[in-house]
Amino acid sequence: MKEKTWGFGQILFMEWLFPVFDYYSSLRKSERRFEILLPLLVAMVSSAVYVKIGKVSIALDALAELLPTAVSILIGFTVMLITLLLTTDSDQISKLKTEITENRVRGKKITLYQKLHIQLTESLFSEVFLLLTVFAYLFYSGITSVLLTEIAFLLVEVYLTAHILLGIIRSITHLYCVFYSPQI
Repeated sequence: MKEKTWGFGQILFMEWLFPVFDYYSSLRKSERRFEILLPLLVAMVSSAVYVKIGKVSIALDALAELLPTAVSILIGFTVMLITLLLTTDSDQISKLKTEITENRVRGKKITLYQKLHIQLTESLFSEVFLLLTVFAYLFYSGITSVLLTEIAFLLVEVYLTAHILLGIIRSITHLYCVFYSPQI
């Protein structure tokens, strides 16, 4: 899988971005609305409410107390799902590997198995990024407090939380449809 690196990639490992780019390129319009626009709307509205009532710091402190534990559990759950997907050999997994989707990555149609793997990998990256964002906020809040920066932290934390949860719902829905083949 060694591709020629260029630019900043020659100095620092940047291949970790491939699954993220693959994820965004494989989304259908309805999936973009569900996993990107809806969380963005939720983040903007909730942040605006907290700005209006003047409790951005309180919201961030509450998230900083809650999210590390919750995200750690989600990381474990996602790693388990990826492990199950990659190591299980059953008729249903074979069905995932042969079911071609309309989604494309780098110009090629992908299987439902590849789509789920890409989706779960991006979810794992988002969870790790959310955890790092919470730790960055805790570091930042110990040094200074600027409302604009706190609003940015709140937007990112709420967006990532909603994005991750909706992504998990979509992944589980895909698995459900493969195992039970509903006529939706």
